Amino acid sequence: MSTAVHQNAQDTSNYIKHTSGNPVQRKLIERFHATLLGKIAEVNPATFLDAGCGEGFVADLIMKRVPGVKLTGFDFNPSSIEMAQKMNPNAEFVTASIFDIPFPDKSFELVGCFEVLEHQTDPGSALGELARVSSKSIIISVPHEPYFCMANVARGKNLDIRPRGSDPDHKQFWSRAKFGEFVTTTCPDFKIDWLGGSMPWTICLASRK
Repeated sequence: MSTAVHQNAQDTSNYIKHTSGNPVQRKLIERFHATLLGKIAEVNPATFLDAGCGEGFVADLIMKRVPGVKLTGFDFNPSSIEMAQKMNPNAEFVTASIFDIPFPDKSFELVGCFEVLEHQTDPGSALGELARVSSKSIIISVPHEPYFCMANVARGKNLDIRPRGSDPDHKQFWSRAKFGEFVTTTCPDFKIDWLGGSMPWTICLASRK
């Protein structure tokens, strides 16, 4: 991997989050991953799509927790995809847009999308694509507002951003209940099996009716 590609991947917020040395942040992320992986293991999918996979950190955890799963990931950032492929040589990664996922309908038993929809100006179209390529279930995480912003304020982060404490590139701010409503409204063919999370994130697991 070239130095330029490596740097482009390391500059992403996802890479910075997953490699943070802050002990509080690391504990929160570890708890989040434990909850997320537990729900994925309950579904025990044969095929999994990691939508917006970033540098492949969560993909690595999924493949370890669900041995034998055939994992595919995509991200819009080619540098992140290169790093993800290097980290997970037994998976397949492609560069693609969440608004035009390059796979046929119902291609994957479980489709996951973690910390992506809050960055979109049109999250409904993105979620519609995720549902389209799922044959069984979708699992999605987003910040749990207003607690995500409050947690940042408590540690003095993003105090000049509005809403105060928000990440500067977040465009959607869902409470847990509102996110559940968003999923059921956007995906009428799915029902919510579990709506919970790990502070300060919401996780929603839904399956085809």
